[in-house]
Amino acid sequence: MSKSKWFCAAVAGVLSLGLGQPAGADLSAYIGTIGFDKSANLDRSMGLGLRWGKSSRIIGGETSLLLARPTRKVENTTGSKETATALFYEGRLMVNIPLKLVVPFANVGFGRILLTSTDAPQTQIPTDINGVPLPLTPEQQQRIETANKVLKAVSKLQQNTAFSYGLGARKSLNSRLDLRVDLRQYAVFSVKGIVTQKLQEEAAGQVQDLTGIALPVEKKKTVLYEELSLGVSFRF
Repeated sequence: MSKSKWFCAAVAGVLSLGLGQPAGADLSAYIGTIGFDKSANLDRSMGLGLRWGKSSRIIGGETSLLLARPTRKVENTTGSKETATALFYEGRLMVNIPLKLVVPFANVGFGRILLTSTDAPQTQIPTDINGVPLPLTPEQQQRIETANKVLKAVSKLQQNTAFSYGLGARKSLNSRLDLRVDLRQYAVFSVKGIVTQKLQEEAAGQVQDLTGIALPVEKKKTVLYEELSLGVSFRF
């Protein structure tokens, strides 16, 4: 047998080990509990989700959609809360270890998280320090008010990029159904954080140039969310 034929046979053998399982698809419904980063001003919430793809293969993939309705404290009120909406959507690469009783797995994902009704006041540019008004000209005051309106509008709808990673296991119930548990973490990079920081830096720079007073600027950062879920998968 020629070297090229040996090479093709070897590649086919590797693929048959990693991808040789039947290419059946699966659909999973699940419930979970989602913990949000403290800076998001969102309480822990239950979520409902769907996953679909070919996640049960040794090397597979899936798409996930999760909806949660967390509450948040409303600024400048006593004990008042409102409900927000969090929508998680991403694609994942799966690696399964086909043991006899339980199949453990690991996965990584990349997608988007959509948040509504988030906390606008946390991103406002201050016009006073410890209750003492800054010596701003009418033009400076107008610029800060305009920037704060933009920040408030941006904070009403956040579309954030997220990278996630997780571990889990599935247990076969019969030839079609699996019980599945997942634990994962989302590293969320906020688009709103970029806009917020840029506007604050511009306004703070203008104020410092004219008054010599340095205003604090909120730094953008990556926040972490975590999810624990339990679901049932149907293979077909």
